[in-house]
Amino acid sequence: MSKTAPWLFIAHNTVFLVHFKATDNYFFIMIESLITISLVGLAAGIVFSMPIAGPVSILITSHGLRGQLRYCITAAVGAAIVDFVLCFVAVHGFTRLFGFLVDFVPYILFFGAIVLFIIGFRIVRARFDFNHLDLKQPVGLRHFRKVREKSGFWTGMFLNASNPSLFFGWLTSSAIVMSFVSSVGLNVGGIDNVIGNNIVIVNSFANHHPVAKEMIRPAKVPRIVEAKTPIFQRKQENPGPSPKLFHWLFSLSYAFFVALGTTIWFSFFSYFLVRNRTKLKVELISKVIHVLGIILCTFAVYLMGSAMGFFTL
Repeated sequence: MSKTAPWLFIAHNTVFLVHFKATDNYFFIMIESLITISLVGLAAGIVFSMPIAGPVSILITSHGLRGQLRYCITAAVGAAIVDFVLCFVAVHGFTRLFGFLVDFVPYILFFGAIVLFIIGFRIVRARFDFNHLDLKQPVGLRHFRKVREKSGFWTGMFLNASNPSLFFGWLTSSAIVMSFVSSVGLNVGGIDNVIGNNIVIVNSFANHHPVAKEMIRPAKVPRIVEAKTPIFQRKQENPGPSPKLFHWLFSLSYAFFVALGTTIWFSFFSYFLVRNRTKLKVELISKVIHVLGIILCTFAVYLMGSAMGFFTL
């Protein structure tokens, strides 16, 4: 071995350690951003699912008052899967696909309105024996209930998928949330800028397409009070791995935790309804369920009218 070999070995290891330290710092920043985005997504999924005004919320409320906990949870999971897809598309930057799909929006609305009206009509016409919902059922009836519980998954998924405005809801709400989180100094890996660009793309397309222009209003993110010196902002001297990989991870993580938050809220809400429904009068529960069914039918008629209006554009 040459006498200079040890010196070369030490120099090589020194360069390696410096490179490893820089890369390790970059990974630390990215992991911090990933954790922040995940927690923000979880909170957003829970908070934005709380209002009991949408079709999925009404569906889960009506079945929760009947004591059908499994149906409610499967419906929540089905709806959450659609939330996952829509959030991922909104955050990752696939909004250009909107230009190819916007022509199908009237047909989606019309078909979705028909199914929604059928669901609401069945809720209005249904009659239940609330005093025997928790009793042990015959084998054949238990099998029927299992099949019905599985149908909750597809019903929840379809109700969300047939609502085109849900995409714009997640796009604008995600932009507001990420802008606020970034303004207080938390590192979100540039997701806030990406979502802002996506809003610009959607708005520019909507200005030249009649259906899109009628379906959405220009989405504007209010200017949040910006922090002069972000607390956790760090200078990234080393480029590290490809940003595209982390952008995929950030988008998937945010969308996954939004869906998880949606599932957690609806599961908790369903359990609360099932557990406390016995404290309410049977007549009151029946009236509430029928009112929820009427609301679904009214919402379906509104969607059908909107779809017919799009056909005339």
